[in-house]
Amino acid sequence: MEVIERYPGSVGEIIQGKYNGIDVLLSCPINLYTEIILSDEKERDNEREYIKSYRFIDNILDKWGYRNWKIALSINSTIPKGKGFASSTADLSAIYNGLLRLTDRKFNEEELIKNCLKIEPTDSIIFDKATIFDYKEGKVIEKVGNYFKFHVLCFIGENVVDTVEYNSKELQPLKKIDDLLGELREAFEDKDIKKLAKVSTESIIRNQHRLKYNILVEVLEINNLLGGLGIIGAHSGDMLGIIFDNIDEEKMKRIKNININGYEKIIVETLDSVVH
Repeated sequence: MEVIERYPGSVGEIIQGKYNGIDVLLSCPINLYTEIILSDEKERDNEREYIKSYRFIDNILDKWGYRNWKIALSINSTIPKGKGFASSTADLSAIYNGLLRLTDRKFNEEELIKNCLKIEPTDSIIFDKATIFDYKEGKVIEKVGNYFKFHVLCFIGENVVDTVEYNSKELQPLKKIDDLLGELREAFEDKDIKKLAKVSTESIIRNQHRLKYNILVEVLEINNLLGGLGIIGAHSGDMLGIIFDNIDEEKMKRIKNININGYEKIIVETLDSVVH
């Protein structure tokens, strides 16, 4: 018995901050994926490598009454690890969908949220729509609309951030974002990339005190040079990106000549849907 599932990562967060005193975020899925295989025909010879994923599997199987099942896992992912691309959330979401298929059960949003949060703070790409999400306590604050497509030129640094360790630190509090949510809602309602980029840029700049981006000034200059719409970043990872509505051949030629020392450069495209 074996199932294969895949799930997308995200490109940082469109927005992250305090809303009505609660830490929230909203992010969009991208065209980088994790692919997982669940099997009852293999030994768990990689448990140390995938500690969080196996905890997730065993928690769910125990809850469903399959305590004697020993499901083995393998993961093949194109999502950068520990850089702010929601690689762990993608892994757990793919695993959950695979377990549903193995046991012939139906998707349960609340169940997925609770079990992800038992492992670590969770990204909002677990939802089928763009969602303002309390990523620590699991409260769905508001679903603001369908995802939509845009492109991001990402600069990825060398630092690796463990989500659990990072969020357990004594961090400076996030800044309030109540005033940005009106434009965020409008951006998704109208599929307005410029408005979305404005909100995303302000979210990064506003929270510099919490996670300093050494290349922020340089990325803002590149954004202006290339005609980008604004920037987006990982609020708990080493990545900053530039948002474009489209990247044509001429723009691609210019991008090839842009480099930041010590940073990998990739281009990703957001997705307009996530299928559960």
